[in-house]
Amino acid sequence: MPGPFAVRPRAIYRAQKPVRDPEYRQFIKRLPCVACLKTWRVDPAHTGPHGINQKACDLKCIPLCRKCHEAFDSDPRGFAERHGLDVPALIAQFNRFYFEKLRKKAA
Repeated sequence: MPGPFAVRPRAIYRAQKPVRDPEYRQFIKRLPCVACLKTWRVDPAHTGPHGINQKACDLKCIPLCRKCHEAFDSDPRGFAERHGLDVPALIAQFNRFYFEKLRKKAA
């Protein structure tokens, strides 16, 4: 029987390459900022875990204006609480709309 420190790597422990989808980022840029509802200078803000010089998956972006994007990057949890944002629910909603509605029309 293997010792307590003999753990074989499983899929959960392997690093996954984040998805890059320029069309999805363009879709996010066309939406209003989820915090202040501005419709100009909106950028896709990457959420979720990311490392040095590596952004999170493009499919986990939310639309934020530049001012809100800076505030979000400095304190993501605090920003979400102050603005009453459920970030995982927003991501799920944007993904669902993009893949069910927009991608079907393009196919």
